[in-house]
Amino acid sequence: MYVIKSMRKSACVLHRNTSKFPFFLFHNHNIILSSSLNPQINFPCTPQILNKPKNPINETTLTPPMYEKKTKIPGGITHYNKIVKSLCKDRRVIEAYDVFCEMIVKGVNPNVVTFNCLIKCLCDLGLCEKAENLFSEMMSRRVLPNVVTFNILLHSLCKDGRVEEGRNLFDIMKVNRCMPDVVSYNILINGYCKDGRVHEALSVSAEMTEKGIVPDVVTYTTLINGLCRVGRIEDARLCFDEIRGCGLVPDVVAYSTLIDFLFKDGKYDEAIELYMDMKKFRVVPNINLYNILIDGMCKAGKVDAGEERFRELLASSVLEPNFYTYNIMINAYCKSRMIDKAWSLFEEMSGIKVGPTIVTYNTLINGECHVGGVKDAYLLLDDIRKSDLVPNIVTYSTMIDSLYKLEKFDNVSKLLRDMDDDGVIPNIVFWNTLIDGRCKSGKVDLALEEFRKLPSRGLQPNIRTYNIMMNGLFKNNKLKEADDLFQEMLIGGCMPDGFTFNIIIQGLLRLNETEMAIQFLRRMLDAGFSADAHTSTNLVTVLTSNKLDYASKEVLKTFFRLTYKIT
Repeated sequence: MYVIKSMRKSACVLHRNTSKFPFFLFHNHNIILSSSLNPQINFPCTPQILNKPKNPINETTLTPPMYEKKTKIPGGITHYNKIVKSLCKDRRVIEAYDVFCEMIVKGVNPNVVTFNCLIKCLCDLGLCEKAENLFSEMMSRRVLPNVVTFNILLHSLCKDGRVEEGRNLFDIMKVNRCMPDVVSYNILINGYCKDGRVHEALSVSAEMTEKGIVPDVVTYTTLINGLCRVGRIEDARLCFDEIRGCGLVPDVVAYSTLIDFLFKDGKYDEAIELYMDMKKFRVVPNINLYNILIDGMCKAGKVDAGEERFRELLASSVLEPNFYTYNIMINAYCKSRMIDKAWSLFEEMSGIKVGPTIVTYNTLINGECHVGGVKDAYLLLDDIRKSDLVPNIVTYSTMIDSLYKLEKFDNVSKLLRDMDDDGVIPNIVFWNTLIDGRCKSGKVDLALEEFRKLPSRGLQPNIRTYNIMMNGLFKNNKLKEADDLFQEMLIGGCMPDGFTFNIIIQGLLRLNETEMAIQFLRRMLDAGFSADAHTSTNLVTVLTSNKLDYASKEVLKTFFRLTYKIT
């Protein structure tokens, strides 16, 4: 980021008390020289960003004499800032920039508020480079940035995953006596947490305390989220407990964050206990918390409890379920094979302003397919086409997987043609489903043909693709082809996982290649993977036979000793 590099070279001139302020601080800028004060930022004027103004000011016509004309207008800077702020709020950045140019023409110098509005609008629209250019223009006009300016740019950098550049900007703030506030620290902590660098986030938090900046609930919630994301649930709980220890009150976001991860970590009782704690302290729940509770309860097999929360939400005069809420409940009913209830909720959803989404349809199609209701799944597919929705890759993958399981191969061919007509581009997940279906239906040569075509379709097989294909080859007694595919996988840099080893060992044992299976068992143990139940059962049979040499028996004994310790 050239802005930061240039700022490091010129940091000394940004002190608030500096009397001498050079006109240009930055290199590689898009601002024309001082012979013309017209800032040439060249914003893209596209319909997606905003509507083009009816009478735009032509920037190239703004000559130095026009700028020199000092005409006072009623309201002055305050008047213009209100207009710029209003336009930026509506994301009409080109029109806001035209007002900015008009200010200069009429002798009204933009101040830090003007620049902050425009820079924030550009960042919100994803035009970060333009925001940096405008920041350069701000410096050239001797308008000193404040903490709000830096926070806007810091947030933009961290949001784009440019955390190191954000850290550099953060350090420059301190060098130039623009001290970071709690918002600045929270932005940087969040950037590190989202990048999985919780250690650095905790370090920034400690630095924050040392500098006398008091952490707020947002600081703690951000750290809780970061710790949970890397699996440090207990540390997250300690962090949560610290909130009250500091005299703060956890808000609904803090509770929701921890409750969500406790559910995901299988700690159902702890999640419910925390929810009851929240109720005790009269923290008002929001729709996001209800969605987390319903989803967590249903996934833990407590569909009745989730349903109770859902009905509680329906009876609320303050909150109402959104399409996420309905999708969660429909998914829970489908997975519990309660299709009638899923349909009832689907129809209820269709009759209110929260209409079904493509996710809703896909969920119900998947539910119908799992209970053999392919005919109803086709009706849903037709219903999608009649609505304003379009079937997506998940829709077709679900349908094709089900058709293969029911051995309706002719229907698969027709669905593939429909998919092509709808302009749905298959991804690697779809091809995995298709290849798996072909293998399971005994059409392994056709599956291998599809596998070989993946690179020409701009896709590379992943570990799941290799595992599916290898399993199909073994089950169709194609040992050489399976071995060639395994070697090809290693050469291509795709490392085997636990599933790969189990597939190979089971395949080799099925083909009476016992010694080779034992060799792969040794490799699996060295790689730190374990056998599944099917592999273990097959190995017990092998151990009781008299066909093994001493070394092979020792490998098996080691395997069973390790398995016994694990269990």
